[in-house]
Amino acid sequence: MIQFGIFVALLIAIALCFLLIPLWLKPKIVSSDDSEINIELAQKKLQTLKNDLANGGITEAQYESLKSELMLNLHRDLKITPASLSKMGESNGRWMAIPLGVFVPLLALAIYSVKGDFRAFDDAAIKGEMPTKNVADINGMVEKLAQKMKENPSDSEGWIMLARSYKVLKRYPEAVEALRKARNLMGEQAEILLQLTDVIAMEKGGTLLGEPTELVATALEIDPNNEMALWLFGLANAENSKFNEAIGYWQKLQTHYQPQDADYLEVQKLIDQAREALGQQAAPIAEKKATSNHKGIHLMVSLDEKFKAAVNAEDVVFIYAQPAQGGKMPLAVLKKQVKDLPLDVTLDDSMAMMPAMTISSVKNVQVSARVSHTGNAIAQSGEPIGKMPLSTTVDNGLVKLNINDIVH
Repeated sequence: MIQFGIFVALLIAIALCFLLIPLWLKPKIVSSDDSEINIELAQKKLQTLKNDLANGGITEAQYESLKSELMLNLHRDLKITPASLSKMGESNGRWMAIPLGVFVPLLALAIYSVKGDFRAFDDAAIKGEMPTKNVADINGMVEKLAQKMKENPSDSEGWIMLARSYKVLKRYPEAVEALRKARNLMGEQAEILLQLTDVIAMEKGGTLLGEPTELVATALEIDPNNEMALWLFGLANAENSKFNEAIGYWQKLQTHYQPQDADYLEVQKLIDQAREALGQQAAPIAEKKATSNHKGIHLMVSLDEKFKAAVNAEDVVFIYAQPAQGGKMPLAVLKKQVKDLPLDVTLDDSMAMMPAMTISSVKNVQVSARVSHTGNAIAQSGEPIGKMPLSTTVDNGLVKLNINDIVH
């Protein structure tokens, strides 16, 4: 509460500066040239308001309110002529400055005591919690926009705005649907494809594999120099272990920046990581096994009888190890098919997705085997899965991992 009082005092002091300094100083005479400039600026602001209204950035009510305020300000500016200013003594302005300096803070406090809520500045507010009412208001606005789009489904810009709103609310499936409708209306445009890539990747848990990669590739065909497309396609290739291709796209992206730019340096970090990954991949596996102290995790993966009738022989089986605590980035991954089961396999450091994240780098892991009909690297609810926690600091021998549960 003390911090709030100090903050308010500072705001009042700043406001008084804007009020009192012009009154204390000698008024500036407004010439006819100034009037013309004011009119020109007002016309530009009015056009901006019209554009915002047309694009859906503001409502009709907001437009009328801002327009009225603009016209009122212009009227007031044009009424201040050299003749009228010559009648204003310097002492008049200074005389007004004194009561204003006292009256404004008192008025602000009086208004807040009636309209405000000092209880709002409790521990919950300090922690930055958003009131439930605000969330409900946002959802209500989005639902109104969704209803508007049902009534006017040919409004492509409206679908884009609705998709962005859904994305903010993390309603990714609905954002994807809205952007697909915008794409159907607007055709193949790079920006739409990249927005669609973004929300599909978010829906899939952050992976760019599959449709997101295809969308970025199409965007690059349309706009080969699109910075976002170059960046994303590099990430997609790196996620697919195509590090040379990733480096090529990122190096092309770097030509858009100066070497001292922050963006250039960020891209360089990605390039360095890809080169490091290539160096790890280039190491002979036989030599690695001969010199490594960690023998990997030896698994016998099988499918429980209750799932055999529900899966196809061609369905993908992901076998992977993850850290028991912290992030869920796989430390080792192997991709097989149901027809390969039961399967004797070893997960080791040579299967790492990133050089710095290996099985031997952690003490405890969780090994999993999951069946996916779609081949999606992100687990989907209802898919058959088997999981088991293990320590990497002991020799576990042959571990039997049975796929006997489902993803919840």
